Formats: sequence, C-alpha cells, structure tokens
Amino acid sequence: MMKKILDLNIRNTFFYIFSIYFLLGMHISIDHVGGHGLYLPFNIIGWIFVSLLIGMGLYQISCSEKLFITKLQIYSLIGSTLLVVPFFYPNNVHASLALMRIMGLFGGLLLYLSFSQFQFSKEEKNKFLYVILGSVLIQILLKYSSLIQPQFSAMAQKNIFASFLSTGAAISLFLVVKENYIINNSLNRMLVFCIPFFTGLQIYHLQSRTGYLSLIAGIIFLIFYGKLRNRILFFWFGLLLTGLLIGSLSINNTRPTKEIEYSKNTRIVTYQLTYEMIKNNPIFGTGYGNFLSAFRHHYAKRKSDDPSLQTIGNSNMDHPHNELLFWTVEGGILPLVGLLIMAGSFLNMIWTVKQKKTWAMLGILLPILIHSQLELPFYISLVHWIIFIFIIYLIDSEFGNHFETKVSFSSIFRFLSFVIPVVITVYMGTTLKTASVITQFERTGYKDPSLLVSIVNPYAWQKKYETLIMKLNLNIAKNTKNIEKLNDYIEWAERYVGHSPYLFIYYDLATAYEALGDGEKAWEVYRYAQYLYPGAKWRKE
Repeated sequence: MMKKILDLNIRNTFFYIFSIYFLLGMHISIDHVGGHGLYLPFNIIGWIFVSLLIGMGLYQISCSEKLFITKLQIYSLIGSTLLVVPFFYPNNVHASLALMRIMGLFGGLLLYLSFSQFQFSKEEKNKFLYVILGSVLIQILLKYSSLIQPQFSAMAQKNIFASFLSTGAAISLFLVVKENYIINNSLNRMLVFCIPFFTGLQIYHLQSRTGYLSLIAGIIFLIFYGKLRNRILFFWFGLLLTGLLIGSLSINNTRPTKEIEYSKNTRIVTYQLTYEMIKNNPIFGTGYGNFLSAFRHHYAKRKSDDPSLQTIGNSNMDHPHNELLFWTVEGGILPLVGLLIMAGSFLNMIWTVKQKKTWAMLGILLPILIHSQLELPFYISLVHWIIFIFIIYLIDSEFGNHFETKVSFSSIFRFLSFVIPVVITVYMGTTLKTASVITQFERTGYKDPSLLVSIVNPYAWQKKYETLIMKLNLNIAKNTKNIEKLNDYIEWAERYVGHSPYLFIYYDLATAYEALGDGEKAWEVYRYAQYLYPGAKWRKE
C-alpha cells in the first residue's frame, strides 16, 4: 500500500515539476548579453528543471526496481554513441568546445528515459499536452503585456517564437481531432480554441517563413486524421483564419524585400559552402568545435576566388542552420550514420504501425523538426528540446516496442537520482551568477574589473570570460607599455583565433603588435582580417 502511495506521489511530483517549468520557469526574463546555450539565462533555469525531472525518473526506477525501455531508445543510444566517436579523432584539438552540446544530447536521452519510467496513461499524457498549450498562451499574453522585457525572453527570436506557436497550434488541432471531451471541459476548451486564433494573429506579425512552413506542414499531417465534416474542426480553422486576417489588417510589419532576399541567399550560400566542406572532409569532418573557424576560412577562400559569391556579412557563423549538416561537417560520416539510425528507427516505427494516428502525431513534431533543419532552435531554446523529446516519447509510448527488465542494483539509480539534480543545480546556479556578473560588467561600461574577479564558475562562459579578461590585460599592457603582458596577449590571441576567428580579436591583436612597435606585423594581421571578413570596416579607438 505504502509503495503505491509513494509511486503516486513520485508521478504527481514529476508532473508538477514539468508544469511549474512550462507555466512559470520558462517565462522568467533576465537581462543578458546574447548568444546561445548557457549564455541565455532561461536555458540555465531550464536545465535545473530538467535535472529534477531526470532525478525523479531515476528515483522511480529505484523504487519500482524495474527499468522500462523501448526499441527506439536503444537505437537512439546507439546513434548518440556514434556522435561521441569524433571526440577521439586526430582533428579534435578544439573538441572541448562541443562538450556542452554532447551533454545536452545525453541529457535529452535521460529525460526521454525518465518519461518512460512512469507508464503514464493517455489521460495523463493529455495533461502534459495541455500544460504545453498553457505555456504557449502565457507566452502570447506576455507579448501583449509589459510584464517582461521581450528582448530577453525565451521567445525573443522570431523564428523560435514562430515554431513554438506552430507546435502549440499543432497540439491544439491534434486534441481537437482526437479528444471529444474537451468540449465539456471549460479550461481545456479555452486553451484549445485560443491557441489557433492567437497563433494566426502572432505568426503574421512575426513574418517568419520558418513559422509559415512549419505550421502548414503540421496542419497537413493532422487534417487527414480528423473527420473533415467535423464542425469543431471547421470552427478551429475559422479561428486560425480569423487571427491571420486580423493580423494582416493591423499594423503592417512586412519585412523589406531586400532583407528577405539577403536572408534567403545567405542561407543558400551557407548550405552550399557547408556541403563543399563535407565533400572535402567526408570521413573525419573539420573536427568538433571547429566549424566557426573552418567555415570562415573556407568562405574567405571562395570569396577571394569568386568575388560574385554572396556576401554573408561579418557575423560569426558558428552553425550552418541545419542540424544534420552541423554534425556531419564537424564529425564526418559517423555522426551522420548515427543521426540516420535514430531517424530511421523512428520512421520505421511510424511506417510499421500503418495507422492514421501515427502520422497525425508526427504532425505535432514537424514544426520543431523542420525548424531544426533551417536554424538552430535546440541551442537557442531549451524549451524546444524538451518539447521535442516529450513528443517523441508520446509517439514511442503509444506505438513503439516496449521492454521491461528487473533492476537488481536499484541503489545506484537512487544515488544518481540525488547526485545528478544536486550537481546540475549547483553548476547552473553558479553559471546564472556568472551570467549576471558579466552582464552587469558590460552594461556598466567595462569599468569594474573586480566584478570579473568575483566569478566562481567561469567554465560555461569560458570564451566570453577569456576575451574580457585578456582585453583588460591588453589595455593595462598598452597603458603601462608592459612588453611581457603584450606578448602574453599576442600568444593567447593567435591561439584563440585558431578556433574563434572573431574580427574584434584580430583588431586587438593588431593593436598589440602596434604597441610593440611592430607595424609590419600589425598590417599583416589587418590584411588577413580583411581577407577573412571582406568588406569589414576596421574600427578605430
């Protein structure tokens, strides 16, 4: 009896943690300096919640002394293992820069496994979907309010918000065609029918082609599952179209044609150059953590050989805006095989079932899946990664092959259920503090170096922290004419641009040589920076 009560409490706690994150945690808006991954405070907060969910899943294993696993999870583990192999390649000099990416991948797998341990009923799974819908509605309402600073929210980037809205709309439509009881539940009814209207309204203003494409794709897969003569279905589409119409009649936020063309051409060139890089390094790739440097140098050479090549600007291209290309260009053939194993096992599960419902559920997944092939949503928004994992679990739990195995070493899972959340929470808490201190340092005009000294955990922000510290050292060295410190900066900068050839580092490197009286070397650095960044304006102090 006590075991059943404990199991119920663990299930409820898992759901409450999930709900608190989606209804509160993800909406916390904190000032930041931009970037992706753990450079964004809302992602740091999100990983604390993910660690708690993982902890609950592992604790459930220790209590039930059973491990529930699926065929898709086994193939996902095999595929993910292949993604780790490039860490041992000879070109892994900068592989440590990809470590967080790998940890995020396996964190997602652990979350996936944790969902599976509770054997949630269909009714309980629906509750999770409604919680996600609630988060979509909250985010929409926050956009209309002044309660948060929109530029610092989890949905600040327009394509991120667009695919989030499209996913919400797809979930809403899925529940309409799947569940009849929503009509008798006022809260569920409000959520399901508010989402299409506000999605239509917001997605028009966002002017996101990614959003349009993902919304249309999701709807196409879902409408074949529903009865086309269903009045509720017609009502849902009516709300979506009404939102789009009102959006089109309100303030015109149409993007300039030149901006749209530039964005399209830049993406095409990025894909083209990335494909060329893959052809040049098909086995080992360019090396994990090396895309930023490899792409910039390849682009510079191609631009030098063919000046008519689309100019991609001076922004730092650290991702090719396609997840499949990203893993392949850096890791070579094995990561590609790993991804294909995961995707193939998933599609095989969908195809084998041969039910309309499986394709409808695939429609829920499509907005984020499409977005991952056009941008980098999983690096900017942890919310997208969690929803993606949950939807895969949802499909797998209903149509996949499940296995149950007895666990004889449950104490290990109990130990990990406490250690993982504690370690990750402490790490993320100190990372959040680091983010706050560095943001304060930049916002106050770089005037208080003691702020940087107070940082306890610079590791997640290592690149940013390094550049700030070395910039301070360079300024001191130039003011005091300290030859040793100038040489230290030069040595560091020449090593740093090996993996991150930022234009501002080349500028500071040139000034360091200038301060040493080596004008010829300074001009050499300047010319090389101009080669890497054609058309760049050389800033002056």
